Amino acid sequence: MGFTSFLKSTKFFKDLSDEDLAALEQFSELKKYKKNEMIFSEEEAGDQLFIIKSGTAKVLRQIKNEEQTIVILNPGEFFGEMALFDKHPRSASVKMMEDGELVVLKKASYEKMKSEAPGTAIKLNEIVITTLSDRLRQANRNFEVISFWLT
Repeated sequence: MGFTSFLKSTKFFKDLSDEDLAALEQFSELKKYKKNEMIFSEEEAGDQLFIIKSGTAKVLRQIKNEEQTIVILNPGEFFGEMALFDKHPRSASVKMMEDGELVVLKKASYEKMKSEAPGTAIKLNEIVITTLSDRLRQANRNFEVISFWLT
């Protein structure tokens, strides 16, 4: 499946125009990763957003000196988005669960996109903000459940 048809098939990018998808393709690159390959580690510097084209990945955190799986990500989902907007270290690690391909958008390419294809950058920002809002709401619900069991 080609880049554009892949993104058109995802819940996050399905509403982008062909022009926006072409711009996203222009500023991104496709990379292959192997099963159990670490994409990035918690606390390291980051400057890339990743979209899973194929394969699955797990988000991990070190909790009480043990690696804990936070979530499993599937094709069409993205991660690492905070690195495009802040200079903080990675908040979690991400490891491939099987061989796969990831679309990679580097911060430098994102900055270039903002000047050369600003409409696409705005739409990408809206997708990221909406997704971060959904993830924050879910974290709040999870915290509520945990708090119930701890009291």
